[in-house]
Amino acid sequence: MKKKILIIEDEENLANIIKNSLEKENFDAKVVTQGDLAIDEFYNFSPNLILLDINLPKKNGWEICDEIRHYSKIPIIIMTARDTELDEIHGLKLGADDYITKPISIKVIILKIKKLLKMEDNEFFHLDGLTFDYNTFKVNFNNEEITLTKREALLLEYFFRNQNIILARETLLNEVWGFEFSGEERAVDTLVTRLRKKLGIYGDYIKSIRGVGYVFNQS
Repeated sequence: MKKKILIIEDEENLANIIKNSLEKENFDAKVVTQGDLAIDEFYNFSPNLILLDINLPKKNGWEICDEIRHYSKIPIIIMTARDTELDEIHGLKLGADDYITKPISIKVIILKIKKLLKMEDNEFFHLDGLTFDYNTFKVNFNNEEITLTKREALLLEYFFRNQNIILARETLLNEVWGFEFSGEERAVDTLVTRLRKKLGIYGDYIKSIRGVGYVFNQS
């Protein structure tokens, strides 16, 4: 299931840029532009993390942070143009988990979110709406699980971990079936065909290399 991020930010252009960037990283993001609506949206949306601006209309970020902290330990990252040490200390004392000053780096925000949610990059593979969990071998496309056999999941994992590398059929046999497998290389072709079909449009990224094997390439 996608992690939900509530963005409380009155600069709509910035808020939407953050929202779109998070959605590309497979998060479910929602924007609130007015401080007085933030608490209601917090309860309605039930986010996993909050990005919180300080200078908001009708209710400022300090008040929102303080109120949420009375009821929840949800991670809160403060985003603000206020860059004084006193402001940062005040935010952290109110219970914020991190503090980012504007102008904001989207890459930094995403890294901080993943760190606070304990989502290390090596645990998941993301490709648009497709997510592969390296720990459970589960594949989800837009929150719908794609059912794979164990061998299909092993093959897909090997493709993801070796992108843009041409993989010989023999290599795939050894990695997916094991060195003791006595079957023919045609087993690789059969498995690739099944996997492509289950992946739909993403199956096209598994490209055949005539006389050699396959390569997973997003271009």
